[in-house]
Amino acid sequence: MRALTAGLFALMMSAPAMAVTPYWANPFNQKIMNLGQADRDGALRRAITDNNQRCGRLTHSRYRGPYGNLGTWVARCTPGGDYAIYAGPDGSVQVRKCADLKDLKLPECGKLD
Repeated sequence: MRALTAGLFALMMSAPAMAVTPYWANPFNQKIMNLGQADRDGALRRAITDNNQRCGRLTHSRYRGPYGNLGTWVARCTPGGDYAIYAGPDGSVQVRKCADLKDLKLPECGKLD
């Protein structure tokens, strides 16, 4: 048993290509992060309006961090209000009004200013 454990440990240490992708790795969210501010705000605004929400002008946006395997962004639209935008690793996007997050048992948006 001891030899088997030592062998498995040696295999794990010598085979970095077999490492599991971390749960927070999200290539789509990384693409959003790599955009310039104007392009990122445009992409977030488009995500909001594509989800049938109102967003006249996106005035503030901020990355909030991972939520499971989703990247979480918050944005303020004038007119329109505050939104949470969840970016999935497969390129999917979900948008929720910040005012609804507590009822949905999701982390709140926090301050945008």
